[in-house]
Amino acid sequence: MDEQLPNTGQSRTVDRDMGKRFLLVVGLILELIMMAAGLWPAIWLILRFGVGSSSVAVWILVLLAAVFAFNYGYLLALLAFRIIIPYPTPGLHQLGPDGRPPLVLLVFLLNTLLSKARFDPPWAAMFSSVLTRIWPLRPLFHRYFGPHTSSTTLGDTVKLLDPYLVEAGRNVQFGFDCMIACHHFDHRGFYLAKVTIGDNAVIGGQALLTAGVEVGPHAVIAARSFVLPDTKIGAYEYWGGSPARRVRDATAHSGSGVRPPARPDSAPPSP
Repeated sequence: MDEQLPNTGQSRTVDRDMGKRFLLVVGLILELIMMAAGLWPAIWLILRFGVGSSSVAVWILVLLAAVFAFNYGYLLALLAFRIIIPYPTPGLHQLGPDGRPPLVLLVFLLNTLLSKARFDPPWAAMFSSVLTRIWPLRPLFHRYFGPHTSSTTLGDTVKLLDPYLVEAGRNVQFGFDCMIACHHFDHRGFYLAKVTIGDNAVIGGQALLTAGVEVGPHAVIAARSFVLPDTKIGAYEYWGGSPARRVRDATAHSGSGVRPPARPDSAPPSP
């Protein structure tokens, strides 16, 4: 894009696509290194225990072990890159006077490549989605990669674009294919902020939560809702729509023994 420099009358071409192409090459190199880290033990197992065997059962066991070895090697290499590459600084990062993006955007995009490598791994993706959620990799990925939560999903059924900035409490129910994006782009630059979700909240399927959103305990976000940046959703509130708005109080299950607190303007319940 061509933009006028202030007070000079000169123009400068800011080629942002060139930077993206450079990052794609960097991402390809990282992927090749991670794949090599996974292929080495996998091929060693096949050559050591598979070659020379005429038993179908042995070959099946060797190939399954090779698949697990590949996933562990790939994930350990990914974890090493996650520890080495710094996290981007949260906040509003404005464009320069000539429209040039801030340097922190480069760090953010490197983290985006890591997230893509984590949630879109090559080959046996179903194995990696489980291995990162069970011992021994679970504590390491929760600490360095995110999301920071004790809640568990059945595999990678949630799209976390910035998992290192997602904090969720206990027993949070994530609907299938919901998305949490802790960044937001507009004409000023890009905004990066943490998304927090309280205990026992429900995030409906295909709902989208954006940067700076706070969801209170026991709150419910309806399926396919779009929650605007910096929205604060109170405890026991039911939100829905695009953009999402408060619809009513969320009603606790009759057998749970938990009731939403009465609002100051509401009458006390009958005994």
